[in-house]
Amino acid sequence: MNQASEQLPETMRVAVLAPFLIASVVLAAAYGSSFLLPDYLLAIKLTGISAGSIMSAGMVATIVCASTAGWFAQRYGVVQTASQAAFMMAAAMLCLAAVPLATPLAYLGGMLLGASWSVYFILAPLQLIHYLRPAARIKYLTLLSGSQMAGLGLAAPIGHLVAQSTGSFSLVYVGLAICCAIATACLDLTRRRMRDDPHMAMKSVVLTPASALTIMRAKTGIPIVMIALAACVFTGLSTYQSAYASSRGLRPETFFVTFTAVAVLLRFSIAAFVNKIPVARLALGLILLTLVSLALYVANSGNYGLYIGSTAAFALGYGLSYATLNAMAVNLAERMELPVAITSQVFTIGYFVGLLGFPYFAEMLVSHHGVDAMLYAMGLLMVLNIALLGVMYPRAWMRPVAPN
Repeated sequence: MNQASEQLPETMRVAVLAPFLIASVVLAAAYGSSFLLPDYLLAIKLTGISAGSIMSAGMVATIVCASTAGWFAQRYGVVQTASQAAFMMAAAMLCLAAVPLATPLAYLGGMLLGASWSVYFILAPLQLIHYLRPAARIKYLTLLSGSQMAGLGLAAPIGHLVAQSTGSFSLVYVGLAICCAIATACLDLTRRRMRDDPHMAMKSVVLTPASALTIMRAKTGIPIVMIALAACVFTGLSTYQSAYASSRGLRPETFFVTFTAVAVLLRFSIAAFVNKIPVARLALGLILLTLVSLALYVANSGNYGLYIGSTAAFALGYGLSYATLNAMAVNLAERMELPVAITSQVFTIGYFVGLLGFPYFAEMLVSHHGVDAMLYAMGLLMVLNIALLGVMYPRAWMRPVAPN
């Protein structure tokens, strides 16, 4: 640990952390409202437009804004830019709420949704990473990811409940727009409470092709590739869970409810202890749990108990992977005197690449060879992650490991 890191705190004040996490829950829920789009469009009998086309518009905005978020953060500040992203998310929700009045607003809403979520998702970890000592980062990144998972997981069931009670999906999006305005105020409160903090002098966060290439060529590129591969497994299971459940005579809702409940409870319950586990052994354990879950999915012939067990194992294995690998990458960058903020951004973009890119290949596997072929392919990706971890920490789990 360098001298600058030794001066950083190990904890974040509740007065700063609480509004930050509240905003994270709300913005994740707003992004999770995209799961409601198919039912929304069906309810208003809208033809000639699909949820997929709306989200495709958002996908382009996601990649563009994820690549330029650092420029805005450098110019306006990390929390200030995140606050502007929250305001943009409120506008996205209002656009989607107004779709029955003007159909083209659906595409504008999709673009604003992708842009605002990508900016917030890529910048939120920077605030924690830059503020805290390396050993404390996994804990707070875990709390952040737990907040985001809670929002994503609760969006669809609460949205459906509100729509069924009121008879209108538009009111769901209006409510989310109001919540996003509150999230904007929460982030502004966070910014004001941290404004005079001596630890918050942010170094360069502008991402350039040259800086990204430097990060990927160094050892820091390994955990970035690992999160991209892990994201492939997550998006494959999430996107084609209906196909898997149908092939076994199961209900896909079981997967989403179990995964969300276990992942959220896990992240909040063990966040305070996870930084005490050597990072190499923690990462290995998470990968092995993910492999076990995939094997259980393949072996299941239609048993709900096994379905819940395999999903719980996946939630345990994948649930901590993002925070663990993110901390691994930025802590390694700091030791190698590489820009930490740039490393975190490249890490998040790597996650987006796996998340958005793998469904295309998964669709080909499922349509031509069946859902089990996709599961086997994802198992191979996890085996590759074990090999990459071995490159980073050879024999680390057979001897004492350096602190995180």
